[in-house]
Amino acid sequence: MNAPSRRKPARTLTSFRRFLSTVTATAALGLVLSMPAHATGTIGTPTPVDVGLSCKDFDTAGILSELVINPLPDGVQAHTDGVLTVDTIHFESTSGWLLYWEQLSTGQSIHSVSISDDNGGVLYSYDPPVTSDAGLHLPAAPGFTILTNNPYPHISRASFCYSMPDQTGFEGCTLGYWKVKKHHDSWPAPFTINTSLQSYFGSSAPDVTFLTALNFQGGPGVDGGERILLKQAVASLLNAASSGVDFPLTTAQVIQQVTFALDSGDRDVMISLSATLDAYNNQGCPLN
Repeated sequence: MNAPSRRKPARTLTSFRRFLSTVTATAALGLVLSMPAHATGTIGTPTPVDVGLSCKDFDTAGILSELVINPLPDGVQAHTDGVLTVDTIHFESTSGWLLYWEQLSTGQSIHSVSISDDNGGVLYSYDPPVTSDAGLHLPAAPGFTILTNNPYPHISRASFCYSMPDQTGFEGCTLGYWKVKKHHDSWPAPFTINTSLQSYFGSSAPDVTFLTALNFQGGPGVDGGERILLKQAVASLLNAASSGVDFPLTTAQVIQQVTFALDSGDRDVMISLSATLDAYNNQGCPLN
């Protein structure tokens, strides 16, 4: 079956190259191509999500902001909401449409970038936050083989989720901090590396220990969504229980929100809450 017809992008690859002949665009592209991300691949961890996902869906502490670019223009463009400023380069490669981005302003921590078209989206999460990335793309379009094999489709929308840790008044240690052996003595009572996940997050959670959950890798489907959420949930619960961390949620709030998301059986609810907890866990760790 032939793939559905797709509107031809306003700027072809040839005209985009002509566009890049300008001094400003060439400098911007050269800067992006010199980033480590170009040499090592995309930095962010990609997760399929619904088109309408927002990092603010579970932001009960009100510390997250979102720079939404809709529509996402082709070529090189700077964008700002008056606080965060980013450069985007959206262009058609031999593999399809790619997005490169770079943070131009200072003082903000970008926790995730979501991209989407009418058919779905991908959330790229950053733990810890970064200031640039390269090669973001949507899933290859099945059966669409004009010029390239299964090219990545045109990106319609991009959203940058960020916070300003120095101004939120909150703190949070990452899951990477809590799972390292030398920091296990910082775990607040009554939690230990052998604490049962189900004893706090209910029977919808896997029957494993906190330390095992901190090392979850994620994956597809609802089970993958649970693992993506629970590794951040354990870090958030430890942050909330620690007297040395001024975390934006209480232990009761963490348990309530995570249990709700798990019991929903909805992968996108789990991913949305995970993205928020990830940002909360990256507000700056005051512990040794």
